[in-house]
Amino acid sequence: MQRRGFLTAVASVGASLTAVGSVRGAGTEDEEPIDLGAGPYRTNEQLTRDLQALDASSERISLRELAQSTGRGDPIHEVQVGEGETNVHLITQIHGDEPVGTEAALLELRRLAHGNTEEIDRTLDALTLTVIPRVNPDGAMYATDTDDDSETERLSRRQNTQGWSSDASQYEPYYHATPDDGPPGYDLNRDFNIRTDFEGVPDGEGDWWSQLEREGEDEESSEAEWALNMPYENGTLSKSGLLLAPETSAVVDSFFRADPDYAITHHHQGLATLPESGSPPEPSVLSVMAAFGPAYEERAPYYDADAPVEEYANPFLSAETSERSLRLNTLVADALAETTGPWDAFDSVTRYGYSSLWGSYLDTLCPRTGAAGMLYEIAGQSDEVGSRGFGLKLEATRVGFKETWKALAADPDLSSVDAESYFEIPLKGEDLGETTENEAAGSEASAANGGGSGLGIGPGPVGTR
Repeated sequence: MQRRGFLTAVASVGASLTAVGSVRGAGTEDEEPIDLGAGPYRTNEQLTRDLQALDASSERISLRELAQSTGRGDPIHEVQVGEGETNVHLITQIHGDEPVGTEAALLELRRLAHGNTEEIDRTLDALTLTVIPRVNPDGAMYATDTDDDSETERLSRRQNTQGWSSDASQYEPYYHATPDDGPPGYDLNRDFNIRTDFEGVPDGEGDWWSQLEREGEDEESSEAEWALNMPYENGTLSKSGLLLAPETSAVVDSFFRADPDYAITHHHQGLATLPESGSPPEPSVLSVMAAFGPAYEERAPYYDADAPVEEYANPFLSAETSERSLRLNTLVADALAETTGPWDAFDSVTRYGYSSLWGSYLDTLCPRTGAAGMLYEIAGQSDEVGSRGFGLKLEATRVGFKETWKALAADPDLSSVDAESYFEIPLKGEDLGETTENEAAGSEASAANGGGSGLGIGPGPVGTR
């Protein structure tokens, strides 16, 4: 890739932005402040304006408003481009503090809307792309007074803005946050449900609920959180979502209209470094994650032969769907390793430790259409690190998107990609310079037997998913 072309693309992202506030936070060992806040990321108003301009300027684009966000009433947009038989559904910024996917998606939509190359023609003829560039407008625009000067600053946050009431469900679900310093809201990637007919828990089924103790609290002082453990087919899906947020319902409606063959969701993760390495931390620019089913269950990081498969993999994903998912994630990892550009960091792609999450977009929706799933976890939430490494994160995502369209247009099954190579990608947190397949397997076994969890669903590497 030409360096000049990349710089031009990055410059175009921020060209139309108005000045926004930022906040300062301590983020280095010597406590020097770092900039946080909105940085180069579009406001909801700017995103709407740019999407409308794109729609007006290209007959290839179809723009629609799916719904409005719960708290602010800002539009949730869906964009379609292409007229091919292979359908791809992409959502970004379901967590408001994870904005890079939105910016990269807009760059790709612009390229596909206005580009005139043979590659773009093949993509538009072979694929139909359905994109929701910002699922969580409330979280993207969350503002707070950070320094007692009576001025609010746009910081962004994970949840939407929505209160819970007993009219919504028998118990307040664990994924509803009620912070002391801001309004309540839901983690939208815990709010999905695999049942297409789910309309709440039936009367008399209170035993579907279980209490979860808050981490770090002793038994006497801990407050209980509630999770819905929903019976489904021959098993129980722990921590199922309740479809309480309008944003979640909008994504579900879009997904079923698209009827996708591939489903992609873009996230950010905590800065992935090497634990207890004795050397300076080596960050992973991106982790990829494939959702897979029983055909690969023994390769799952948290495989337990004595536990139901739904606790560590997705029993509703076929072998064929699982294989395509592994191929898609491997494709992106390989593409970044081959396209380092000015950054050697593109060689630091890792594998996010997959375990089923029964309130998530991938695990609940992919089985409904046989979609192969992929999750991006780019390094660093905006409310933790601001816009540091913006160009790096944007380009890593853009390369992944572009190479995905190109490969799927040429071969919808990605048959030339070795699915087994996925399991050779180092797990997040491993030594990227020394990992071998055997070491990866050993690390997976170690994690399964007692690693820490950032998902709240079992052991594993820290992340946000």
